[in-house]
Amino acid sequence: MSNDRVDTNRPEYSWIPFFEELAQKLHEDDWREKQGRIVAELQRMREGGYGFNRWVNEMDTRIDPFSVFALINVRAGWRTRSRLFDAYKDFFEIKAEVPAEEPIVPVLFQNILYFAGETDYTEAVEAHWDSFAALMESRSDAVASLSADKIARLARSLEFKGIRIRKLSMAMYWIDPHRFLHSDTINSVLRNLDVEIERLDDDASVDAYIKALNALREHDDRPFPRINLEERILADALKSARSANSELWRVLAADDHSWSDNFVSEKYIGVHYDLNTVSLEALHTDDELRERLRDTGKALSDDQFQQVLNFVSNVKRGHIVVMPNRDGGGLRYGVVLSDRVEFKEGGADDDPPSNMKPVYWRPLEIRGSSKVPTRKTLVRLVEAKTELIDQIEASERRMIRVDIPPVDPGREVPNRKYDIDTMLDEGVFLDESELTRIMAQLERKQNIILQGPPGTGKTFLAKRLAYALMGERAEERVASVQFHQSYSYEDFVGGYRPDVNQDEQLVFKPRDGAFLRLCKKAREAPPEDKFVMLIDEINRGNLSRVFGELLMLIEADKRSPEHAVELQHPIEDAPVDDGRFFVPPNVYIIGTMNLADRSLTGMNVAMRRRFAFAELRPRFDSVRFATEVKEAGMSDEMLERIRSRMDALNATIGDDASLGRQYAVGHSFFCPHSDGPPGGDWEAWYEAVVEFEIRPLLEEYWFDDATKAADEVAKLKGAGTG
Repeated sequence: MSNDRVDTNRPEYSWIPFFEELAQKLHEDDWREKQGRIVAELQRMREGGYGFNRWVNEMDTRIDPFSVFALINVRAGWRTRSRLFDAYKDFFEIKAEVPAEEPIVPVLFQNILYFAGETDYTEAVEAHWDSFAALMESRSDAVASLSADKIARLARSLEFKGIRIRKLSMAMYWIDPHRFLHSDTINSVLRNLDVEIERLDDDASVDAYIKALNALREHDDRPFPRINLEERILADALKSARSANSELWRVLAADDHSWSDNFVSEKYIGVHYDLNTVSLEALHTDDELRERLRDTGKALSDDQFQQVLNFVSNVKRGHIVVMPNRDGGGLRYGVVLSDRVEFKEGGADDDPPSNMKPVYWRPLEIRGSSKVPTRKTLVRLVEAKTELIDQIEASERRMIRVDIPPVDPGREVPNRKYDIDTMLDEGVFLDESELTRIMAQLERKQNIILQGPPGTGKTFLAKRLAYALMGERAEERVASVQFHQSYSYEDFVGGYRPDVNQDEQLVFKPRDGAFLRLCKKAREAPPEDKFVMLIDEINRGNLSRVFGELLMLIEADKRSPEHAVELQHPIEDAPVDDGRFFVPPNVYIIGTMNLADRSLTGMNVAMRRRFAFAELRPRFDSVRFATEVKEAGMSDEMLERIRSRMDALNATIGDDASLGRQYAVGHSFFCPHSDGPPGGDWEAWYEAVVEFEIRPLLEEYWFDDATKAADEVAKLKGAGTG
């Protein structure tokens, strides 16, 4: 099979020359003997607000090469990471350009180094330098022919705390992406190929890793960087396919679908409209597109213009696309790999499109839906989205030959296990005893509402409670909705909804709502698997109307067939033979409620009886809050200022007869991003939070007393207070 290298001039692979040159510099410029200079530079960068955590300051004069790479491959925004790349380029005198877009590579789950804060790590550092040297010395060797000595030197790294094959293979991919792959990616691809080889768990040896890597190469001829890119983006797209932020598009490969084979074989999508001689590269807005069309004398109708604009600006990396096959029967599906339009010179008017975006097409088809419009070149699918995602997920399950949960091949997630200790590690500011009580109430009642003032982390806590309840970070078993005044029974439970038939005529068809879809998944799963419906802002909806018959069915002692009822619309795969419905016993509800909203009415007694309630309060006094903000770079003086002034404000609010403690201002307003404010300017950050977040809230609280609101804002800013 072929093992061709990818084109590193393409934006999605532009990170490779930078990484390869960094590895070459570390190896050839004798940085093993100059580790102290690297450490000093990293500590200077941390003081300059580059987002490194406290481990950097705890280093002495030693750092291993894997940690040098680890510090630019953490889960952070591209703006933060690109600054790190710029700093590395200057310090190591790297000639390669900084990547054109954020590298799609495995990243660390947390901002930690390979030695993970060990105080005595000399032996580990030297072992990692030896492993790194083995990689660099074997760059011209085929992986299958690595010498026993080099394998032994690589294996030495696995003997130290915090290093397993997942982390080591991650570093190997960063350093030499054309010869190595992350172990999770190998597992994912081999599972789809139905290759008989032992899964690489965290205790796998280097020998087992190389065996699996060679097995993959025998069955898949894609270059490794392409495998990583395609599998990572696909995994992320499938994971988030049902979220409100995901998009699903239908594209036509010519009116008669005659270009569909070309789209698949060349791995792209495009739009035509006689634009083959017009480059749509580097366009982002409708004004830029209009100007380009004007310059080239091309005229489009408003509808055509919008479709081309969607292709240029709105079809993004990670979006799923479907396309009728050549005979117009089923639909092919794939995932978009880049935001950027690529232009191929020289296309004739009757050729396939010259402007294209790369797509990873999957090998199976789905049957489609009558809700998919039959016209237009490019259409955003809304009504058909849920039905098609169901089919795509079923298709992906058919491709997996063994019954194990899919992995996310692009990220280093040590395991999916989740418990109260994990919640505490992730920045939940409640005490362990409080979390234990809340979990006990959720288990007992099966329905709980987290209530409290704004900014107390209700939504943040709700999802983590769901994970802890399930015992693992299982996104696929959590559904999320947000109630509002227009949210209806039809949205939540189900009913007759407008649709379009094959003749594009308006009809009404029964359709299950979000809760029934979750219940269906729960019924089909093993009974020990728990499923959770998260309802944000639960008291913003008309609860009696939204829940309907569920008002009885969600009670913990009514989760059985004898309590089943007939719903207002026919449902598919009803749990009882006569079409009646009951809530499965493995379904739980977690809601959030903001009590400080004057526009909302309270919950009636019947609804309250179905839920347990847990009240959250501001946690400025929490040790965990202090640890979190100080790790982001906040000074002790700033922390004390926030605590004292917000405690004083909340005391004033609590003493006000028209407000009370449910209107207190929570700590979430003052939780900075992990890399701190831009440039480390904490004074400007504090002023902005007070002026643009706290002030409007206080003006709403004291809407009839503007002077009172202004006085409290002045106190927060330091006028006459300490």
